[in-house]
Amino acid sequence: MTTGEPVFLRNLTLYPVGLASSNGAEVASVDEVLRDELGEFRELDTPRVDEIEFDNRSDKPVLMLDGEEITGSLQNRIIAASTYVEPHSARSIGVICAEEDRWDKLGAFTTGCCSYPGVRAILSGRGRRKDGLQQTVWDEIERKLTVTRTRSATSSMHDIYDNLEDEVGRYVEGFHGLNHNTIGFIGVAGGKILGCDVFAGPATYRKYESRLLRSYALDAIEHRRPDTVRHDARRFFDKIRQGLANKRFSRRSHHFTLKGRGFSGQGIHDQAGIVHLSAFPG
Repeated sequence: MTTGEPVFLRNLTLYPVGLASSNGAEVASVDEVLRDELGEFRELDTPRVDEIEFDNRSDKPVLMLDGEEITGSLQNRIIAASTYVEPHSARSIGVICAEEDRWDKLGAFTTGCCSYPGVRAILSGRGRRKDGLQQTVWDEIERKLTVTRTRSATSSMHDIYDNLEDEVGRYVEGFHGLNHNTIGFIGVAGGKILGCDVFAGPATYRKYESRLLRSYALDAIEHRRPDTVRHDARRFFDKIRQGLANKRFSRRSHHFTLKGRGFSGQGIHDQAGIVHLSAFPG
Protein backbone atom coordinates (compact mmCIF):
# COMPACT_ATOMS: atom_id res chain seq x y z
CA MET A 1 0.00 0.00 0.00
CA THR A 2 1.29 3.44 -0.95
CA THR A 3 0.01 6.99 -0.51
CA GLY A 4 -0.41 9.18 -3.56
CA GLU A 5 -0.43 12.91 -4.23
CA PRO A 6 -3.04 14.84 -2.22
CA VAL A 7 -6.45 15.76 -3.61
CA PHE A 8 -8.03 18.99 -2.32
CA LEU A 9 -11.77 19.35 -1.73
CA ARG A 10 -12.10 22.83 -0.20
CA ASN A 11 -10.29 22.54 3.18
CA LEU A 12 -10.47 18.73 3.15
CA THR A 13 -7.29 17.08 1.86
CA LEU A 14 -7.37 13.45 0.78
CA TYR A 15 -4.23 11.33 0.51
CA PRO A 16 -5.23 8.40 -1.74
CA VAL A 17 -4.03 4.93 -0.77
CA GLY A 18 -3.25 2.73 -3.77
CA LEU A 19 -2.51 -0.91 -4.40
CA ALA A 20 -0.98 -2.52 -7.49
CA SER A 21 -3.55 -5.31 -7.54
CA SER A 22 -6.66 -6.10 -5.54
CA ASN A 23 -7.01 -8.96 -3.12
CA GLY A 24 -9.65 -10.39 -0.84
CA ALA A 25 -13.06 -11.84 -1.50
CA GLU A 26 -15.75 -9.83 -3.27
CA VAL A 27 -18.16 -8.37 -0.74
CA ALA A 28 -21.56 -6.71 -0.93
CA SER A 29 -22.52 -3.50 0.83
CA VAL A 30 -25.64 -3.17 2.96
CA ASP A 31 -27.11 -0.84 0.33
CA GLU A 32 -26.75 -3.48 -2.36
CA VAL A 33 -28.46 -6.31 -0.49
CA LEU A 34 -31.29 -4.10 0.76
CA ARG A 35 -31.84 -2.69 -2.74
CA ASP A 36 -31.98 -6.20 -4.23
CA GLU A 37 -34.17 -7.45 -1.35
CA LEU A 38 -31.51 -10.02 -0.44
CA GLY A 39 -31.02 -8.80 3.11
CA GLU A 40 -33.05 -7.43 5.99
CA PHE A 41 -32.52 -5.73 9.35
CA ARG A 42 -35.05 -6.32 12.10
CA GLU A 43 -35.50 -5.71 15.79
CA LEU A 44 -35.05 -8.62 18.20
CA ASP A 45 -38.20 -10.37 19.40
CA THR A 46 -37.64 -8.38 22.60
CA PRO A 47 -36.16 -5.17 21.20
CA ARG A 48 -32.89 -3.84 22.61
CA VAL A 49 -31.14 -0.51 22.07
CA ASP A 50 -27.74 -2.13 21.50
CA GLU A 51 -28.62 -5.04 19.22
CA ILE A 52 -30.55 -5.77 16.02
CA GLU A 53 -30.59 -8.73 13.63
CA PHE A 54 -29.48 -8.99 10.02
CA ASP A 55 -30.43 -11.72 7.58
CA ASN A 56 -28.09 -12.04 4.58
CA ARG A 57 -29.84 -14.02 1.84
CA SER A 58 -27.30 -13.12 -0.86
CA ASP A 59 -24.46 -15.21 -2.30
CA LYS A 60 -21.83 -12.73 -1.07
CA PRO A 61 -20.58 -11.78 2.38
CA VAL A 62 -21.86 -8.40 3.51
CA LEU A 63 -19.42 -5.82 4.88
CA MET A 64 -20.76 -3.30 7.40
CA LEU A 65 -18.45 -0.43 8.32
CA ASP A 66 -18.06 0.80 11.87
CA GLY A 67 -20.37 3.80 12.22
CA GLU A 68 -22.69 3.01 9.29
CA GLU A 69 -26.14 4.34 10.10
CA ILE A 70 -29.25 2.16 10.07
CA THR A 71 -32.38 4.32 10.20
CA GLY A 72 -35.99 3.60 11.05
CA SER A 73 -37.94 1.24 13.28
CA LEU A 74 -37.77 2.11 16.99
CA GLN A 75 -34.76 4.42 16.64
CA ASN A 76 -31.78 5.17 14.40
CA ARG A 77 -28.66 3.13 15.22
CA ILE A 78 -25.06 2.96 14.02
CA ILE A 79 -22.99 -0.19 13.58
CA ALA A 80 -20.81 -0.43 16.71
CA ALA A 81 -17.94 -2.41 15.16
CA SER A 82 -16.88 -3.46 11.67
CA THR A 83 -18.98 -6.50 10.81
CA TYR A 84 -18.84 -9.31 8.26
CA VAL A 85 -21.96 -11.39 7.61
CA GLU A 86 -21.43 -14.64 5.73
CA PRO A 87 -23.64 -15.51 2.72
CA HIS A 88 -26.99 -17.11 3.51
CA SER A 89 -26.69 -16.52 7.23
CA ALA A 90 -28.33 -14.44 9.94
CA ARG A 91 -26.66 -12.93 12.98
CA SER A 92 -27.12 -10.32 15.66
CA ILE A 93 -25.41 -6.97 15.08
CA GLY A 94 -24.06 -4.78 17.86
CA VAL A 95 -25.33 -1.21 17.45
CA ILE A 96 -25.27 2.16 19.20
CA CYS A 97 -28.22 4.54 19.37
CA ALA A 98 -27.67 7.66 17.24
CA GLU A 99 -30.72 9.60 18.45
CA GLU A 100 -31.22 9.86 22.18
CA ASP A 101 -34.88 10.81 22.49
CA ARG A 102 -36.87 8.41 20.31
CA TRP A 103 -38.20 4.93 21.00
CA ASP A 104 -41.13 4.88 18.63
CA LYS A 105 -42.78 1.93 16.92
CA LEU A 106 -41.63 -1.16 15.07
CA GLY A 107 -41.01 -0.71 11.37
CA ALA A 108 -38.59 -1.27 8.53
CA PHE A 109 -34.92 -0.30 8.60
CA THR A 110 -32.97 1.32 5.81
CA THR A 111 -29.46 2.74 5.47
CA GLY A 112 -28.58 6.33 6.22
CA CYS A 113 -25.28 8.17 6.35
CA CYS A 114 -21.92 7.05 7.71
CA SER A 115 -20.93 8.51 11.07
CA TYR A 116 -18.39 11.31 10.85
CA PRO A 117 -14.83 10.48 11.99
CA GLY A 118 -15.32 12.06 15.43
CA VAL A 119 -17.92 9.39 16.30
CA ARG A 120 -16.03 6.55 14.64
CA ALA A 121 -12.89 7.44 16.59
CA ILE A 122 -14.86 6.82 19.79
CA LEU A 123 -15.97 3.40 18.53
CA SER A 124 -12.41 2.56 17.48
CA GLY A 125 -10.82 3.67 20.74
CA ARG A 126 -13.17 1.54 22.81
CA GLY A 127 -12.66 -1.70 20.86
CA ARG A 128 -15.40 -4.07 22.00
CA ARG A 129 -15.75 -2.53 25.48
CA LYS A 130 -19.23 -1.11 25.99
CA ASP A 131 -18.87 0.54 29.40
CA GLY A 132 -20.06 4.12 28.98
CA LEU A 133 -19.81 3.91 25.19
CA GLN A 134 -23.44 4.83 24.50
CA GLN A 135 -23.31 7.94 26.66
CA THR A 136 -19.99 9.00 25.13
CA VAL A 137 -21.49 8.77 21.62
CA TRP A 138 -24.59 10.70 22.73
CA ASP A 139 -22.36 13.41 24.24
CA GLU A 140 -20.38 13.72 20.99
CA ILE A 141 -23.54 13.98 18.88
CA GLU A 142 -24.90 16.61 21.26
CA ARG A 143 -21.61 18.54 20.94
CA LYS A 144 -21.84 18.35 17.14
CA LEU A 145 -25.46 19.51 17.20
CA THR A 146 -24.37 22.53 19.23
CA VAL A 147 -21.37 23.57 17.12
CA THR A 148 -23.31 23.13 13.86
CA ARG A 149 -26.34 24.95 15.30
CA THR A 150 -28.61 22.07 14.39
CA ARG A 151 -32.00 21.70 16.04
CA SER A 152 -33.13 18.13 16.58
CA ALA A 153 -36.18 17.03 18.54
CA THR A 154 -34.58 13.61 19.10
CA SER A 155 -30.88 14.61 19.34
CA SER A 156 -30.33 12.77 16.06
CA MET A 157 -27.03 12.58 14.20
CA HIS A 158 -29.02 12.24 10.98
CA ASP A 159 -30.44 15.73 11.51
CA ILE A 160 -26.90 17.17 11.42
CA TYR A 161 -26.42 15.75 7.92
CA ASP A 162 -29.82 17.05 6.85
CA ASN A 163 -29.02 20.53 8.25
CA LEU A 164 -25.64 20.72 6.50
CA GLU A 165 -26.60 18.87 3.30
CA ASP A 166 -25.88 21.86 1.04
CA GLU A 167 -22.55 22.63 2.73
CA VAL A 168 -21.40 18.99 2.57
CA GLY A 169 -22.54 18.84 -1.04
CA ARG A 170 -20.23 21.71 -1.96
CA TYR A 171 -17.23 19.59 -0.93
CA VAL A 172 -18.04 16.86 -3.43
CA GLU A 173 -19.57 19.01 -6.18
CA GLY A 174 -17.92 18.09 -9.46
CA PHE A 175 -15.85 15.34 -7.84
CA HIS A 176 -15.94 12.09 -9.81
CA GLY A 177 -13.87 9.80 -7.60
CA LEU A 178 -10.23 9.07 -6.90
CA ASN A 179 -8.17 7.25 -9.53
CA HIS A 180 -8.85 3.68 -10.61
CA ASN A 181 -6.35 1.89 -8.34
CA THR A 182 -7.38 3.68 -5.16
CA ILE A 183 -8.32 1.44 -2.23
CA GLY A 184 -8.86 4.14 0.39
CA PHE A 185 -7.67 7.50 1.68
CA ILE A 186 -6.40 9.48 4.65
CA GLY A 187 -8.47 12.60 5.40
CA VAL A 188 -6.92 15.81 6.78
CA ALA A 189 -8.55 19.18 7.54
CA GLY A 190 -7.07 22.27 9.18
CA GLY A 191 -3.82 20.39 9.77
CA LYS A 192 -5.73 17.75 11.74
CA ILE A 193 -5.75 14.10 10.66
CA LEU A 194 -9.40 13.06 10.70
CA GLY A 195 -8.80 9.35 10.01
CA CYS A 196 -8.37 6.84 7.23
CA ASP A 197 -10.30 4.05 5.54
CA VAL A 198 -8.69 1.33 3.44
CA PHE A 199 -10.25 -1.63 1.59
CA ALA A 200 -9.08 -4.86 -0.04
CA GLY A 201 -9.34 -3.49 -3.57
CA PRO A 202 -10.67 -0.64 -5.74
CA ALA A 203 -14.02 -2.32 -6.48
CA THR A 204 -14.85 -2.61 -2.79
CA TYR A 205 -13.61 0.91 -2.05
CA ARG A 206 -15.86 2.42 -4.71
CA LYS A 207 -18.94 0.97 -3.02
CA TYR A 208 -18.28 3.19 0.01
CA GLU A 209 -16.42 6.20 -1.43
CA SER A 210 -19.30 8.65 -1.72
CA ARG A 211 -20.71 8.05 1.76
CA LEU A 212 -17.27 8.16 3.39
CA LEU A 213 -16.34 11.40 1.63
CA ARG A 214 -19.49 13.07 2.88
CA SER A 215 -18.75 11.93 6.43
CA TYR A 216 -15.20 13.33 6.30
CA ALA A 217 -16.55 16.57 4.80
CA LEU A 218 -18.93 16.94 7.74
CA ASP A 219 -15.96 16.91 10.11
CA ALA A 220 -13.89 19.17 7.83
CA ILE A 221 -16.52 21.90 8.19
CA GLU A 222 -15.48 22.16 11.85
CA HIS A 223 -11.76 22.51 11.05
CA ARG A 224 -11.53 25.44 8.67
CA ARG A 225 -8.85 27.21 10.70
CA PRO A 226 -5.40 25.60 10.40
CA ASP A 227 -3.92 24.06 13.54
CA THR A 228 -0.70 25.56 14.85
CA VAL A 229 0.82 22.05 14.67
CA ARG A 230 0.96 20.36 11.27
CA HIS A 231 0.26 16.64 11.20
CA ASP A 232 2.06 14.29 8.80
CA ALA A 233 -0.52 12.07 7.10
CA ARG A 234 2.06 9.79 5.51
CA ARG A 235 3.82 9.23 8.83
CA PHE A 236 0.43 8.45 10.39
CA PHE A 237 -0.18 5.83 7.70
CA ASP A 238 3.31 4.37 8.13
CA LYS A 239 2.49 3.70 11.78
CA ILE A 240 -0.69 1.90 10.73
CA ARG A 241 1.21 -0.26 8.22
CA GLN A 242 3.76 -1.14 10.87
CA GLY A 243 0.94 -2.11 13.23
CA LEU A 244 -0.57 -4.34 10.56
CA ALA A 245 2.80 -5.98 9.87
CA ASN A 246 3.07 -6.97 13.54
CA LYS A 247 -0.59 -7.99 13.94
CA ARG A 248 -1.55 -11.59 14.62
CA PHE A 249 -5.06 -12.22 13.31
CA SER A 250 -7.54 -14.59 14.93
CA ARG A 251 -8.91 -17.49 12.91
CA ARG A 252 -12.09 -17.45 15.00
CA SER A 253 -13.27 -13.94 14.15
CA HIS A 254 -13.24 -11.73 11.08
CA HIS A 255 -13.12 -8.61 13.27
CA PHE A 256 -9.85 -7.22 14.59
CA THR A 257 -8.62 -4.20 16.50
CA LEU A 258 -5.37 -2.35 15.98
CA LYS A 259 -3.64 0.07 18.33
CA GLY A 260 -0.33 1.88 18.09
CA ARG A 261 1.36 5.05 19.19
CA GLY A 262 -1.00 7.85 18.27
CA PHE A 263 -3.78 5.83 16.64
CA SER A 264 -6.41 3.15 17.15
CA GLY A 265 -8.26 1.18 14.51
CA GLN A 266 -10.47 -1.76 13.71
CA GLY A 267 -11.44 -3.75 10.68
CA ILE A 268 -12.32 -7.00 8.98
CA HIS A 269 -10.04 -9.67 7.59
CA ASP A 270 -10.59 -12.95 5.76
CA GLN A 271 -8.32 -15.73 4.58
CA ALA A 272 -6.99 -13.52 1.76
CA GLY A 273 -6.12 -10.51 3.91
CA ILE A 274 -7.59 -7.19 4.99
CA VAL A 275 -11.14 -6.53 3.77
CA HIS A 276 -11.49 -3.15 5.48
CA LEU A 277 -9.52 -1.09 7.98
CA SER A 278 -10.43 2.20 9.64
CA ALA A 279 -8.04 4.09 11.92
CA PHE A 280 -8.18 7.40 13.78
CA PRO A 281 -5.78 9.51 15.84
CA GLY A 282 -5.81 8.87 19.55
